[in-house]
Amino acid sequence: MPARSIDDAPFIDIFGPDFMADPAPIMAEVRSRSWLARTPIGAIVVGRNQVQTLLGDRRLRSAIPELMRLQGVADGPVAESMEGSVLALEGEPHTRLRRLVSRAFTPRAVDRHRDDMRAILAQLLEPVASTGRCEFVSAVADHYPIQVMCRLLGVPEEDHDDFARWNSAITWALSFSLGEHMEEVEWGMEQMGAYVDGLIADRRRQPRDDLVTGLVQAEEANDHLTDVEIASMISALLFAGYDTTRNQLGLGMWVFAQHPGQWKQLGEDPSLVAPAVEEMLRFRPPVSGTPRLVIEDFEYDGYQFQAGTILMLSLISANNDPDLYTHPMEFDITAERKPHITFGSGPHYCLGASLARAELQEALPLLVAAMPDLALDGEPTWRPPVGIYGPESLPLRF
Repeated sequence: MPARSIDDAPFIDIFGPDFMADPAPIMAEVRSRSWLARTPIGAIVVGRNQVQTLLGDRRLRSAIPELMRLQGVADGPVAESMEGSVLALEGEPHTRLRRLVSRAFTPRAVDRHRDDMRAILAQLLEPVASTGRCEFVSAVADHYPIQVMCRLLGVPEEDHDDFARWNSAITWALSFSLGEHMEEVEWGMEQMGAYVDGLIADRRRQPRDDLVTGLVQAEEANDHLTDVEIASMISALLFAGYDTTRNQLGLGMWVFAQHPGQWKQLGEDPSLVAPAVEEMLRFRPPVSGTPRLVIEDFEYDGYQFQAGTILMLSLISANNDPDLYTHPMEFDITAERKPHITFGSGPHYCLGASLARAELQEALPLLVAAMPDLALDGEPTWRPPVGIYGPESLPLRF
């Protein structure tokens, strides 16, 4: 049987209002008929097995530069910064950068910072715990992961708020709204770049026990990172690690607010913290999908793909595939499930996965203790479910 083209696949309008409101049922319906669907900009892969296989396929590469060009950003400092990022690099340049920095993100290296994580979150919760209500994103989620990352980097506490503002501006670079936020992104990158350059120069003169010093001193087979590479790595870690963890924390609290029995179980049984984090990551991940570009013609599982096609590998759909998960649309922190793929797979497996897990594992016990009887205190507002996704505001009462 000859291979079909993507024109033969069902269609999903990933920019349409129905998809924006709730993508899960649309992808579930398509997934029952096909593992692949057409989109306005290429195709989306919705089957778990196919997503996992294609994440490691060398005939695909990061589509971040192409998505920027689709939005009119083909050159200039923002394009150059993103194209040189570890998020967009491929092959040996990508492998080399990860090899040089990976030691800083092993579970053992991350565990050193768990006390700091608890201290940061306890300080953030202190002013809201007695009030019985809060807007969770602005009160907690906006601050917790960036403060953790700043502590790791060695950024003084008085500069944390500046980092948060610059980082919030930069995160639009990974969205489908880059064009309308270009001035913010340029401003954030300029401010962050100047500050990070100063940090690197300072650590070369006076090494400390922090991540910037670790990157400055990173060595593998007589290979070192250049100052430009260190700055690029710090920027990538900040805007990728901060925005994803911030949104995952908001998504998790939104889900728990609608599942009070699960929240109560978590408070009564500390052994459920790690499984609860994994179920949060599976059920509502902040990264809806991984954009990849086909770099050579090939045939796979009944379809023919042409070079230049943008493939969105849907992590949300893969994590809800009934072929792998029993009752996948149910949130259950006690269920035994196969591992999710929210952190990706293959060469671009999330470098900060251990850090994100640790932040969430340290956050949940403090949150469940400070916010018993959790419930929504109004309707959340949302970012679009394309790119990095989560609540813009999340009113809670407890």
